[in-house]
Amino acid sequence: MVFQHSMHPQRGPGRTSPELPDVRGLHYRADDRTLRVTVSDPPNRNALTHAALDSLHETVSRFHELPFDRLTIEFDTSSSSVACAGLNLTEFEAGTRKIRPGEDMLASDHYLVRATSALRMLARTVPTAAFVDGHLVGAGVELALSCRDVACARPDCKILLPHLRIGVPYHTAGLGHMASIIGWDVLSQAMVTDAIPVLLSQVLVDRPKIRCLSPAKRIHDAKIALDRMATVFHGLPVRIGSDTFTVEDRTGKTRHIVEAHMLQIMAHVFFGGDIADVPLALQEIIDTPRIRASSCIENRISESIAAHREKPKQLNRHFSKAIGVHRPELQECPPWKQ
Repeated sequence: MVFQHSMHPQRGPGRTSPELPDVRGLHYRADDRTLRVTVSDPPNRNALTHAALDSLHETVSRFHELPFDRLTIEFDTSSSSVACAGLNLTEFEAGTRKIRPGEDMLASDHYLVRATSALRMLARTVPTAAFVDGHLVGAGVELALSCRDVACARPDCKILLPHLRIGVPYHTAGLGHMASIIGWDVLSQAMVTDAIPVLLSQVLVDRPKIRCLSPAKRIHDAKIALDRMATVFHGLPVRIGSDTFTVEDRTGKTRHIVEAHMLQIMAHVFFGGDIADVPLALQEIIDTPRIRASSCIENRISESIAAHREKPKQLNRHFSKAIGVHRPELQECPPWKQ
């Protein structure tokens, strides 16, 4: 794949010629009236860097000044089977060290939240699309689903949301948006365990059905998710199909995170999926458990990562395979399956 580091396309009426320099993890390319954005950091399985998301936010925010009619997001296919491994955890971990009690780790000014929110806003008026050829993890899932259209190049591409295992809460706007697309049932399944593959291709097939759910079916969908979250909250194994799974609480913070997710689910249902319409006072109530969980993050990220490295048997074998980790000991029966 060849990336162009400078672009000088013809100017559109009343639009200025863009100068979009590449940054670490992100490349820009002009294709007629389409701006192609490629996430590219193969050594880190295309993990999203701070610089990449800041650049994307700036570009998307001024997109109407640029001579393009469409925006597409692609992923460097040289990064093995993973399209995007989520946020760059080294950078994310460094950011968590600066969090003080009462501060919101994933506030509206966080680099992931800003970029994905701006992308969803752009998608209301501009055709945006994500082309996925590999597995999506965490923030990579939200980035792709923030586009108006998503194309899946492989039927075996999985989406994985391991943030409960890592030990961090998910921000309300992103979680609510993803649920509006794939449904709370499937989303909570991906949150509780990545052992049962959630296929992106199937999610896209079901997207029109989820969009047309009646209020009663939406509530039923959410009740399934609430039941799973409540089970995790009490530290019990969750039953999905014929299997049961346990979310290991490495640092004693999972209850706070799950409490936040339960309120997010209820708010999503009661307010029709549009969290932006929730009154400010209620937003504060909904976000209180999430902020408490994020402001008490301490060394949770580093502890979790260190635990994974020290005890590779505890790595989820399906997640490990998806992100390219292959170790003989991972073939043993993992402890999260009862």
